[in-house]
Amino acid sequence: MKIRLNNSADATAVVSIANKFKDCVIDGKFGRYIIDLKSILGVLSFELPKTIEVVIQSDNTKLIEDLEHQLGFWKVEDDDRIIWEICSNYRWGRSIL
Repeated sequence: MKIRLNNSADATAVVSIANKFKDCVIDGKFGRYIIDLKSILGVLSFELPKTIEVVIQSDNTKLIEDLEHQLGFWKVEDDDRIIWEICSNYRWGRSIL
């Protein structure tokens, strides 16, 4: 899943949620960079605002579903679809604001 972190308050909340899940590894990925999503310094190193991919390493599907639910506030659609929508609206002269 992908999430969008706009500021340090978002980062703090996501790190707090991630730290509740002790039995799994949760990483944040942006391009070729991977950080520990349980580390506030790691998350802030992404220079917010930023859309990052959340990678959860666990065999426990209930735990994964619970984490995805708790991160739902920050979840975003696929960036490619959003970019296409913006370009499409620009091409046809429609306002996207």
